[in-house]
Amino acid sequence: MNDKIIIVEDDGGVRFFLEEALKDEGYNAKGFESYEEASFEIGNDTDLIIMDIKLPGMDGLTAIEDVKKKADVPILIITAHGTKKNAMDAIQRGATDFFIKPIALDELKVMVKRVLGTRKLKRELALSREEDLAQATFHGVVGKSEGMREIFKNVEKFADKNITVLITGETGVGKEVIARLVHELSKRGKEFVAVNCASIPDNLLESELFGYEKGAFTGAYQQKQGKFELAHTGTIVLDEIGEMSPYLQAKLLRVIETKEIERLGDVKKRKVDIRIIATTNRDLEKEMKEGRFREDLYYRLAQIHVVIPPLRERNGDVLLLVEHLLLDTSKETGKLITVADDARRVLLDYKWPGNVRELINVIKRAAIMCDADRITIDDLPLHLRSDQTLTSVVYSDKSLDEAISELERKMIIDALKQTRGLQAKAAKLLGISERSIWYRIKKYNIDVNV
Repeated sequence: MNDKIIIVEDDGGVRFFLEEALKDEGYNAKGFESYEEASFEIGNDTDLIIMDIKLPGMDGLTAIEDVKKKADVPILIITAHGTKKNAMDAIQRGATDFFIKPIALDELKVMVKRVLGTRKLKRELALSREEDLAQATFHGVVGKSEGMREIFKNVEKFADKNITVLITGETGVGKEVIARLVHELSKRGKEFVAVNCASIPDNLLESELFGYEKGAFTGAYQQKQGKFELAHTGTIVLDEIGEMSPYLQAKLLRVIETKEIERLGDVKKRKVDIRIIATTNRDLEKEMKEGRFREDLYYRLAQIHVVIPPLRERNGDVLLLVEHLLLDTSKETGKLITVADDARRVLLDYKWPGNVRELINVIKRAAIMCDADRITIDDLPLHLRSDQTLTSVVYSDKSLDEAISELERKMIIDALKQTRGLQAKAAKLLGISERSIWYRIKKYNIDVNV
């Protein structure tokens, strides 16, 4: 077997007993009197730690937290009879399991075998995840739905052509991710400059894009290069191009046609070799018809038009993106997190109005909040679970009043679970007053200790 097991036990007799018993089973077991001595041996090559709670120096409970900072290693806690509360505290801090003195050898062997077997399965799962993701990843961008595969195929065709690209799609679908992909496959210079046209006031956006000379306007104490110059030989992304004023639209059209810019306060024309990629969540064809976007600029920008479908139309990508996010999390924390079946169903059924950006926020939060390295339905935000509850209630054979009452009761119970029975916090979560939640708890006879 050769699994590396570290034993931390200040009782020399117990330590020797454990060490010899585990060596007889083929494990590479090594004992230490204190955690301070053992800490130098703990690393990613450690497969299991068996540790007493009461130790000289740093106690076992504090040591658990220190171990978790070093590596993702399962920990079995040894506790004396009658101190089960200490064992529960240890598990809350990250211990895997516990056993009580006097130690039953057969029980110990079974527990060690089970814990190491689970660890091995997790490693195999992580490897399988990486292999599956590699097959569904295009130059670092994850997606296997038909819509994303079509985008990848087209990007590969036009990326190295020196033409403008318009990328459209709802907020949060990943427009800048695809823009960066186009840049990376274009073999242009390293410069990748992104400008959010919606977040910069119109009068400042002009100087941001074109730059200015000293004294061009009040406050221009020195000359400054604009984003177009900074992106020379590279790519500039004009995010939310639909927010650009008609005046700047005209100036941008001139840049595309002449490949020249003029800094504010200067008459000198400067050549720029740039690839322009524009993104927007607006319907620019509708904007043109209503006179808010120049038709000639639209056709110059949309030499290639990429439409990214919303996440609700890319169902095959939802769990794939979840696996990608959790794999990144495991690399950062050393903790491999899985998703329970009930949570998977909620993630698949939800419509994701905030698209990939919302999914990222949900999974990062759930990965932090979950216990036992497993995301369950209770770790997901209330609005995701309520969305599923509403669907199941609407399609039931209950009357309207019964359906509404059932949904209301379920949402209150979910809120109380999420806030661990704190009514004030649950009320805030639901957007109602404390008096209102108190009345409903009485009405539905809800146990606040759910």
